[in-house]
Amino acid sequence: MLTICLVIALTGISAGICWGVNRKMNRRFQALERDMKRVSEAMTQMADLQMKTHQKLSARFEDIEERIMELSVPSNDAELPLERRHQVLALDRQGVPVQEIAKRIKAPVGEAELILNLRKYRGGEGLPASKSFGRAGQYV
Repeated sequence: MLTICLVIALTGISAGICWGVNRKMNRRFQALERDMKRVSEAMTQMADLQMKTHQKLSARFEDIEERIMELSVPSNDAELPLERRHQVLALDRQGVPVQEIAKRIKAPVGEAELILNLRKYRGGEGLPASKSFGRAGQYV
């Protein structure tokens, strides 16, 4: 502002004009500050709304994922090794302890542990089932 007044003074314009320009610029700056404050408040409200929406959607996705996991578990009296494997893996992904998994699928704890260990072992290998375990690999 002082620079503008100096320029105006150097050009021979009166101090009254300089003061008038100063007042107009001050009013404009104040208006801009008010606008910036309103925009900032609106952005804060929008960010809060986005966070709440994200939390609601995240909770719904978790519910959906849990429901999918429940539906992916085959019947409790499954006799096929593949179905048992799916049961063990699905329950493990839900965070069910190994003892509880064994109880639910009516199998020894060692069998559930074996399935989980084979999954971890095969995950590190990255080989197709047919190449890593022969015929048994189709159930892993």
